[in-house]
Amino acid sequence: MSSPGSSTPRFRRPAPLFPATAEAIPGDPDPSTSTELAHDSAQALLDGVFHSSDPEVVERVLRLAADDGLSDLAALWSGSPATTLPGALWRLYVLHTWVQLHGEDVVYRYRAGSRTIPGLRYLSGFAEPPDVAQVQRTMDDILRGAFTGDLGLALTRAGAVATIVAHGTAQLADDDRDPDRTRQAERLLSTGEELAAAARHAESGRLD
Repeated sequence: MSSPGSSTPRFRRPAPLFPATAEAIPGDPDPSTSTELAHDSAQALLDGVFHSSDPEVVERVLRLAADDGLSDLAALWSGSPATTLPGALWRLYVLHTWVQLHGEDVVYRYRAGSRTIPGLRYLSGFAEPPDVAQVQRTMDDILRGAFTGDLGLALTRAGAVATIVAHGTAQLADDDRDPDRTRQAERLLSTGEELAAAARHAESGRLD
């Protein structure tokens, strides 16, 4: 990553989440109804899992995005601010989906970033050194924890993952002078910051 005195600009924010995934999702919600529907659906999903004793319900929710559900979530949640429940869950699902689809690349970036900001490694919960299968299992655990455990902690952990990977991406961008990596680093950092902000709201009871 460039030093503070470098001419390279700091990561910009806000920025859209992982355009390769997000931009492929068609359609926009009707602004006249989207806010209420987004909040109601996110709360219903969270409550439905939290109060269920059926493990199959939890697993279906974890697989929601993998089973072609990301476009459905986008239609409801993608326009919501990060510090709302639907906005936070949307960002968590997109990060989870990206890790599941591109685990090897995530591990490569994470390893570079963990050397730059080692202080966040304990929050992510990734093993050292991480491997693809372990990273994907940990992201499953983080997503599961959002619905069955401590939502604030899950968002904090996800924010740490995104931030570490952002710094790793920036480090790689400095090494290979790839402008696409620089833009990816900016988006990932924005995602990490948004998830961290959502976590603070969740911990204080203001994520709604």
